[in-house]
Amino acid sequence: MSLYRKRLRVVRGEGVYVWDSQGKKYLDLIAGIGVNVLGHNHPEWVSAIKEQLEKLVVAGPMFEHEERDEMLEELSHFVNYEYVYMGNSGTEAVEAAIKFARLYTGRKEIIAMTNAFHGRTMGALSATWKPKYRQGFEPLVPGFKHIPFNNVEAAKEAITKETAAVIFEPIQGEAGIIPAKEEFVETLRDLTEDVGALLIADEVQSGLRTGKFLAIEHYKVEPDIVTMGKGIGNGIPVSLTMTNFDVERGKHGSTFGGNPLACKAVATTLRILRKENLIEKAEEKFIEVKAKDVVMTRGKGLMIGIVMRKPVGRFVEELQNRGYLVHTAGQRVIRLLPPLIISKEQMNKVKSAIEGVINDLSGGEG
Repeated sequence: MSLYRKRLRVVRGEGVYVWDSQGKKYLDLIAGIGVNVLGHNHPEWVSAIKEQLEKLVVAGPMFEHEERDEMLEELSHFVNYEYVYMGNSGTEAVEAAIKFARLYTGRKEIIAMTNAFHGRTMGALSATWKPKYRQGFEPLVPGFKHIPFNNVEAAKEAITKETAAVIFEPIQGEAGIIPAKEEFVETLRDLTEDVGALLIADEVQSGLRTGKFLAIEHYKVEPDIVTMGKGIGNGIPVSLTMTNFDVERGKHGSTFGGNPLACKAVATTLRILRKENLIEKAEEKFIEVKAKDVVMTRGKGLMIGIVMRKPVGRFVEELQNRGYLVHTAGQRVIRLLPPLIISKEQMNKVKSAIEGVINDLSGGEG
C-alpha cells in the first residue's frame, strides 16, 4: 500500500528532522526505513565521508586498503565473527548467506518463515513469504520452504538432514515488528546443530536498534551466519554477511562491495555509535502507545510496532499533517524506526502525538 496518498518531497535533513519543499519541518521517525541511525547530516560522519571522497572511493576487491582495516577494527568491538563479506544492500547480504549455506553444507533446502521479508532479488525473494512480493516473478529459486514463525512443532517437523540452513529475523520487520519467542529461537539453534544445518539471522532491519548490536543477542544464541545492512553505513549503501567459515576465493564477490568509501562509512558509524553509547541507550527509548483502537505496542528499543484494530492509513496521514513521519508494516501496524540519536524526551512527545491522533480520529480515549 502507498505510505501516503500524496508523496512528500523532502529536500534536506538535520539531526532527527527533515524539511519538505515548502519549508515545513517534520520529526523523522522513518529514517530511510531504518537507515539513518545517526540522523541526518551528522557533522563527524559527514566530515569523514567528505575526506574519504577526496582520498579514495573505489579500489577494486583485489586490493587491500586501510579503510577496510579500520572498519574491521571497529566491528571487532561488537562481534567476533572471523569472516566478513561486504555487499551493497541487505538483499545482497541475504543472497550471500544463502549461497554460503548451500556451498558449506552441500545441501539445497532453505527453510524460511511465514511473513518473512528478506529482500527482492531472486534468492532473497524466494525466502520472502508474502505472495504480493513474489507474484509475477515465478518460478523462483527451488529448494525453499516456509514454516509458521514462532511454531516450535513446525520447526521440529521441517528441519532434517536435507536442510542446508534456516533463515529467520529475530524481529520480523515487514510483518509488523513481531519478536521471535525465546523457545522458538533455542529450538532452531538446537535442531540445526543436530542435523548439521546452518542458522542464519537476518539482522538487516533489527541490527543496532534493540539495545544490543544484534537483536539475536537478546536470545543468547549464536547463529552461523548474520546479515546486516540498512543502518550499518548510515546512508552509504553497504551490507555485511558474517560467518565463522571461509568461502573459497572466486566463489563469491562484488565489484563495489568493501570499497573504501563504504568501509569508511561503516567504521565512522560504528565509532560514533560506540563513543556515544547509542545502541545501549536505544533500549530505554522504547515507548508504549495506549489509545483507543490500539491493540498493543511491540518490539524492542527503537524498533517499534503499534498494532491497530483499523487500517492505519488515515492515522499516518494525520501524523504527517502534524509534523511526524511514520511508516507502516502491513495495513494495521504503525512502524517506528527513528534515528538512534533521538532523545527519550522526543520519544515521549512522539508517544503523546500518536495517542492524540489516534484518539482524535477514533472518537475519544480507549
